[in-house]
Amino acid sequence: MKKKVLTVLFNISKAQEHEWFVRFINRDAFELEFALINAKGSFMHQFLESHNVPCHHFTYSGKKDLPSLTYKLFLLMLRNKYDIVHAHLFEGTLAGMLAARLAGVKHRITTRHYSDFHHVWFPGAVKYDKLINSLTTKIVAISKNVENILLNYEHVNPEKVRLIHHGIDMDDYKPGAVNAERVTKLREKYSILPEQPVVGVISRFIELKGLQYLIPAFKDVLKTHPDAVLILANASGSYKQEVMNLLSDLDESRYRLIVFENDIAALYKLFSCFVHIPITASAEAFGQIYLEALASEIPSVFSLSGVAPEFAVDKENCLVVPFKNKEKVAEAIQFILDKGPSLERMVSNGYQVVATKFDVRTKIHKLEQLYSEA
Repeated sequence: MKKKVLTVLFNISKAQEHEWFVRFINRDAFELEFALINAKGSFMHQFLESHNVPCHHFTYSGKKDLPSLTYKLFLLMLRNKYDIVHAHLFEGTLAGMLAARLAGVKHRITTRHYSDFHHVWFPGAVKYDKLINSLTTKIVAISKNVENILLNYEHVNPEKVRLIHHGIDMDDYKPGAVNAERVTKLREKYSILPEQPVVGVISRFIELKGLQYLIPAFKDVLKTHPDAVLILANASGSYKQEVMNLLSDLDESRYRLIVFENDIAALYKLFSCFVHIPITASAEAFGQIYLEALASEIPSVFSLSGVAPEFAVDKENCLVVPFKNKEKVAEAIQFILDKGPSLERMVSNGYQVVATKFDVRTKIHKLEQLYSEA
């Protein structure tokens, strides 16, 4: 008999993580439904409908709506008698777990998508994390970093925590998956010449991402590669004014700001070098772009945040730099643009480590095992 699974999502308009979940999970064993909060008419909604997954829609505009959202979810769960409720993101997990507990759902699962964010920036919210932890029967930690926060900061029972890494669909990164036409289209869109070195970043403009060290490093690189271009994609966030101040003494021809690009796979192929340098080990809970860059076979410069310490090896599959060190970042970028020794081997190893450890099918199989325990 199929197990009925309700996935609760908050403010998700599009997410490959959940699309892959729907595409690859065994639909003969699990009957899927989704509770979408603030996503009616979104790409996520359309995707689910096209894959014959029932959707239930809710709205939430602030804390005042938490009681009514919880009550509406409670009624849905009471009526449909789910075997498993699996909730994602803070507001979704808080309302979802409260409702599931009240409705008597025996198997209540959350995925923890952040690490010490509340501990560092909003200590008053930690009590809500602990409440969520107490309401769940299993918590999916997406990296050892998150697992450490749950076990050692929030003292969750280890039997409650299951380490299941995020993954990517390696079929999207096989040779030839991104054709030359798509790359050329973006090269023309962003006025990048074929011979220009491109340093690529895909990161929201927030202090934790380390752009305050990357941009000065790029300025140093321009001394030897004056035609280089810096691409800053996902260019919005609370740190934008500081970023613009850092860019103010650069000629505008030396950088591109991209708020949104739908064809991210082709964008990676524009990069000569990819850089992701969060400023602390816990700044990232996971860091999906570590995987995407290596799977795209782009030579990469990383600091060891999120999942990176679990696979990133300096000069073996990427270049590892210390936190908050613009000099080392500049050296690493320079090494890549100068096509330093063993660069091809490093790129090949990067692709292989992602293919071996982080294929999304492995993640889905582990989720199926977790659900089967219900």
